Amino acid sequence: MKLNLRFASCPLALVIVFTGASSVLTDARQSQTPSPAKRAQARAAQGKIWKSETTGKEYRVRVEKDRFYAEWVPGPAVADRDKTYIRTECRRTGSKWVGISRSFLPCVVENEKGRTTNWCHLMTRTEIESIGPNRIVGRAESLHRFDCQTCKILEAAMTDFVWVPKH
Repeated sequence: MKLNLRFASCPLALVIVFTGASSVLTDARQSQTPSPAKRAQARAAQGKIWKSETTGKEYRVRVEKDRFYAEWVPGPAVADRDKTYIRTECRRTGSKWVGISRSFLPCVVENEKGRTTNWCHLMTRTEIESIGPNRIVGRAESLHRFDCQTCKILEAAMTDFVWVPKH
């Protein structure tokens, strides 16, 4: 039986989900105080909608003290947009922000019996390397192989991304 697996209207090049979340967050507890310049850069990101140059997805970003938050803003073409989400929370660790993304996404399974949509909760890793007024640069865990029936990540790797303000 051959399965054709894909996430419905939600390419996963930038799904930010962690499998080692507890160890990442434990390591992130030792945060350093950011410089005034870094704090100003983080404030510049506040409340803006940022667009991924990698996936085209849009995210609402906010920064509070040593925390970075991003939430996917699904467009009108996304089915079940009131149900689906990608929410990222990172904590400052040295010069980076390290954390996880929690996602709830539809995954379509196609086989000889037809097409079925399974909703999957995922957790992936995310690192933000820099936040500026015109650019957010980071890396996120990208799924290369995924089992839609069990909602299990089979193969993943870190992938670079760039977000720019939406105009």
